[in-house]
Amino acid sequence: VHEKAYVVSARDPDFPVAVGQEVLSIDERYFRPTEVDLLLGDPTKAMTQLQWQPKYDLAGLVKDMMQSDVALFRRDQLLAEQGHLVPNYFE
Repeated sequence: VHEKAYVVSARDPDFPVAVGQEVLSIDERYFRPTEVDLLLGDPTKAMTQLQWQPKYDLAGLVKDMMQSDVALFRRDQLLAEQGHLVPNYFE
């Protein structure tokens, strides 16, 4: 929590920073619980103020995620069949 990062050396003329300058610190105000029981989102503000529209509905999102997972499983299966060690692969 009390960690800070300081510049040790800097040679890039496009990013001039002084040696010893603090460039990163932790702010507890931005911590969030590691376990959240319920996350809810409401896109109304983005839709009304930014004219944002979602690209996927829930069914489309689930379909895309499942296709991606199936492709990964097929890749892992092919690698395992060819004798490669694939972590967490079970036949």
